[in-house]
Amino acid sequence: MIEYKAYHKTSSGKHGGRHAVSKKGKGRESEKMTPWTRLKVVMWVCVALVVVGLIGTASVYAYSRLTYSAMFSIRSIEMNSCLNVTKEEVWSIVRGEGKGNIWTVPVRDVSNRLMSHHPWVRSVSVRKSFPDRLVVKIEEHHPVAMVNLDALWYVNDSGVLFKRLTAYDPKDLAIITGFSVSDLRAKDAVVMRNFRGALELLQLAEAGPLRKNLSEVHFDAQEGYTLVARDTGVQFKVGGMDFQRAIQRVEEALPKVSAIGKSTGIVDLKTEGRIFVRSGE
Repeated sequence: MIEYKAYHKTSSGKHGGRHAVSKKGKGRESEKMTPWTRLKVVMWVCVALVVVGLIGTASVYAYSRLTYSAMFSIRSIEMNSCLNVTKEEVWSIVRGEGKGNIWTVPVRDVSNRLMSHHPWVRSVSVRKSFPDRLVVKIEEHHPVAMVNLDALWYVNDSGVLFKRLTAYDPKDLAIITGFSVSDLRAKDAVVMRNFRGALELLQLAEAGPLRKNLSEVHFDAQEGYTLVARDTGVQFKVGGMDFQRAIQRVEEALPKVSAIGKSTGIVDLKTEGRIFVRSGE
């Protein structure tokens, strides 16, 4: 009985081992692709490539038709009201791009050309409104003074020189003097600080005692700042004192200068508590 059991186990194990090998072999055979299966895969790939190609061709054709369609030709420009930029000038820049179709007009290029070619444009945004309209929003520079350099220039409230004046431009603003083209182009920190100071002092004076009566703000590296009245030409020398205090000193001096009948000359306010008046130089 013992020998029979041993023989039975041995034969069973061998039989089981042969059975396992047989299953593994069948699994490998099932993983192998038949020639027909390979052919079907290749056919599906080819079909997919053809479909993608047709879609791409159709897209190119459709875009080409859209770009030449009269339906999408730019017919109007909607623009906010401006004092110095006209719709005709915007039209000329749009046409200058050589593309009158809303699909192809480069709005960024239009914005850049407006910024670089029109001195009054401070900022601009251009967007498309389908099917045939451009919407243009422009912020203009607003001059607060003129600067005497190689010629007269308009300057805005940020200290940006944006336009060289022509014979046709109004010249009724106060003028900043004492700086040169080379000074401002070099953008030296001290020079730019003094220039911005002149602009700040000018704006404070026009909002205060010299309202509508300020002719000039002059800067000198040694003497500091001088304010010149438009009607009399009287020079108020405030030097380098605090600007708010300088405006107060001018306000204090005006009635005293008027009382002594001084219509021209120099009023030196640089010494606190004293007002020195002398004839013009």
